[in-house]
Amino acid sequence: MKIVIHRGLDQIGGCITEISTSTSRVFIDMGKNLPGNGEMMTPEQEKEMVEELFAQNKKEHEAVIYTHVHEDHVGMFGYVPDDVPQYIGEGGKAALLTKNEWIKKGLKLQLKSAQELGVADLSQCKEIVKKQEELLVRIQQFLTWERSKRPRTFSIGDIQITPFFNSHSAYDSYMLLIEAEGKRIWHMGDFRKHGYLGKRLLDVMRIYATNIDVLITEGTMLGRSDECIHECVVSQKMSCVMGAFKYVFVLASSTDIERLASIKEATKKAGKSLYVCSGMMRDMMRLFTERESKISKGLFDFHPRFYNEGRSMDSLKKNGFVMVVGVGQKDRVYMMKSELPEEETLLIYSSWDGYYKDPEQVKVNPQYLMFRQEFHNVVDIHTSGHADRQTIKDVIETVNPKQAVICIHKDKDQTLESLNLSDNLKKKIVNQTLLTL
Repeated sequence: MKIVIHRGLDQIGGCITEISTSTSRVFIDMGKNLPGNGEMMTPEQEKEMVEELFAQNKKEHEAVIYTHVHEDHVGMFGYVPDDVPQYIGEGGKAALLTKNEWIKKGLKLQLKSAQELGVADLSQCKEIVKKQEELLVRIQQFLTWERSKRPRTFSIGDIQITPFFNSHSAYDSYMLLIEAEGKRIWHMGDFRKHGYLGKRLLDVMRIYATNIDVLITEGTMLGRSDECIHECVVSQKMSCVMGAFKYVFVLASSTDIERLASIKEATKKAGKSLYVCSGMMRDMMRLFTERESKISKGLFDFHPRFYNEGRSMDSLKKNGFVMVVGVGQKDRVYMMKSELPEEETLLIYSSWDGYYKDPEQVKVNPQYLMFRQEFHNVVDIHTSGHADRQTIKDVIETVNPKQAVICIHKDKDQTLESLNLSDNLKKKIVNQTLLTL
């Protein structure tokens, strides 16, 4: 049994891990590189890379397993060969479909505008729409597993996969138990303990992550000093500042169900009404409500009001509001903001601060900095979607693998040695692309 880390040992995101036997293999994630992490690649280069991965070390049974829907884990799914099945959690597939349906709608609107403007050559626009439609077909073909209290295992040849739900800043995220040839590998995916859904992380691992040969963990926060406050504290802080301003915009991700719950609960405590102005944000909240409202006892029950450009601002200006937005709605937000008194308007920035502080991030994607600069009153209220250093250490000590600990999804200059692990565990730390069990 072999483990090959194709990408992730020295960068955050862009993860690709291959686990194989003599007859079977699975890839865990097939992610795009994040800005500022790893070499940025053109779509042609990404396609060539994936084709090369599948051309080498061919096996009778193959599949790709996705831990969650973030682009740095699932972003290259469109290049996977048609005859290779791709697996993801049932909720993750639904979220991915919702997101890509809205991307298609946006591309079709751009095509329609180009037609109305009399653009002579529409071939490129039509080709982009066609490719997006093809991606939607691929997503619809994804095989899924259902989240359940009792773990359910499926097989790819002689490799058995058992998904376990975990907390992350993406909806429906999983860690994986991979078993073959008498060996057991535990792949953490991206995870944390300080989310609403993270409190049972170590309890689950104490039951199921036993007799493990190799632990593969993420290490995003190894080199960061960010304080990882709990999501309920995020909500408390938000409710306090929401009460001080009449008009509140909150910049947050549409796929982070736990952050959206924090915002919703804070809005209720502040006595305000929750709005969205994005169709995709609205549909994601509907999806979360349909799938999670009952099981979460209402925590993930979302019923925001929808505001669009055709509606009058009079009601909003009179009663005040909290509006969840993404950087994609910046033009609409700027128009709304221009009609509001500056001293009564606040932006709660609830995303990673590196997007506007890190020069390399700003260079590649300046929208976050531009969004902040439009507001006179701004406050950062955020917590990471990734495990803090203590939680990473707790996970390693809980699993205590027999053979190796591999850390991926980390900055290249960071190592697990900084966690003050026991000498026995330090000896098991492996930082190489190939491991044979």
